[in-house]
Amino acid sequence: MDLRHLRYFVATAEELHFGRAAERLHIAQPALSIQIKALEEMLGVQLLNRTNRVVTLTEAGRLFLREARRTLEQAQHAAVVARRAGRGEIGRIEIGYSADVSYSGVLSKTLREYRRQMPDVELGLHELHPSTQVAQLLEGRLQIGFLASFIGSPAWKLPQELDAIRLMEWPLRIALPVDHPLARLSRIPREALADEPFILYVGSDVEQDRSLVQLTLGFAPRVAHEARSGFSLISLVGAGLGVAIVPSSVSSISIGEHVVYRPILGNTIQVGTEIVFRRDVEDPAVLNFLKMVRVES
Repeated sequence: MDLRHLRYFVATAEELHFGRAAERLHIAQPALSIQIKALEEMLGVQLLNRTNRVVTLTEAGRLFLREARRTLEQAQHAAVVARRAGRGEIGRIEIGYSADVSYSGVLSKTLREYRRQMPDVELGLHELHPSTQVAQLLEGRLQIGFLASFIGSPAWKLPQELDAIRLMEWPLRIALPVDHPLARLSRIPREALADEPFILYVGSDVEQDRSLVQLTLGFAPRVAHEARSGFSLISLVGAGLGVAIVPSSVSSISIGEHVVYRPILGNTIQVGTEIVFRRDVEDPAVLNFLKMVRVES
C-alpha cells in the first residue's frame, strides 16, 4: 500500500462515484476500480459497497477514510517541511560568540537581520571564549562562531578546516583610571606601561590571553588581577586597581566617568570581529546565514 492507493480511495470515498473520482484523478475508470479492489485485498476488508447505481462506505471504509486523510495530510506536511529545510528556511543553528563581539553591537545587528529574513530557523546561542568556539566548530557542536581575532598577531591562525568572514576591525586601546597620570596623554608609549599593574582578561585559554597582551606591549605585563568579563575588567580599572588592554569596542561599557581609553604608540595589532565556520559546511540554513553576512558586510 502506498500514498497513491490512499489518494485513489479518498477521491472515490468523497465522490461516491467511480466515474467522477476517475475524472478527478485523471485516470481511466477501470484502472481506478482495479486499484481500489487491490487496496481492499491488501487490507483484507471491504471498504466500499458497490451496486450498479450507488457506491457507499462500509463501516471499515468510513474509519479508513478518516485515517487516510490524516496520512495524506501528514505526508503533504512532511514534503513541505523537507522542501523548506532544503531551502534553509527551517532548522537550527548553534552559534558561539565572545563577550568582545557582544559589546560591539555586531552580534545583535547580524542576528536581528537574520531573524528578519529567516524567522523560522531556531538559533542556539552560547557565550564562549574564542579558543573554545574553534574547538567546538571543529567538533561540529557549533556551526557559526562570532569571535575576536588578533589581526597582525602571529599567534592567531585558524585551523585549515575553518574559514572566516571579517565583519569589523577595532584598534586596541589602553584603559586607564581617569585620574591616572598617563591619562593626560593623547597616546601612550608602550615603555610607559612597563611598571603598571595590569588587569588581564582571561577566558578558557589563559596562556594565549597572556601571550597576546605581551605581543601588544612588547614585554611581559605585571598582572595584578584577572577578570572573566569585559564589564568586570573595566570595573576594576575604574576602581584604580590597574590598567588593561582592550579593543575600542569595549569603550561602550559605561561605568560613569572613571575610565579613559588611549591609543598605544607603536602597536600594529588590531582586534577583528569575524564569523568563523567550517569550510565543508553543507547545511542550507548555515549557508543562507553566511550568504546574508557576505551581502551585509
